Amino acid sequence: MSEYPYLSSYDPAVPACELRLTVRATGQSVTVQAIIDTGADGTLVPIAFLNRVGARRVFETGLRSQWGERRRVFLYLADIHVGPVVLPGMYVVGDEVGQETILGRNVLNHLRLLLDGPAALTRVTP
Repeated sequence: MSEYPYLSSYDPAVPACELRLTVRATGQSVTVQAIIDTGADGTLVPIAFLNRVGARRVFETGLRSQWGERRRVFLYLADIHVGPVVLPGMYVVGDEVGQETILGRNVLNHLRLLLDGPAALTRVTP
């Protein structure tokens, strides 16, 4: 089991975890802090992190924000490590605007996750 504190720099505090992105073809990895967003369909990663690990752009698609605006984005392929769990070959959106990594349901649905609000801890178990 791995535990991660909520981010108290947000009000109210937000559940978060540490994740490691790896790309087997390059052997590169980067560890980032990710906000857990159960309302997000997909996972968004700042493009700088994807470039750092040499993630491959796979295809173009559209993304609609919670306000209904649409924009063109590219999906990248990377392995995602969250605590004891390794998820190979996951699609992530390369975010060219934002600076936050958002962990969405495409990854969350593969995890056993406890959001312990009173303790302000996120727990990930295999």
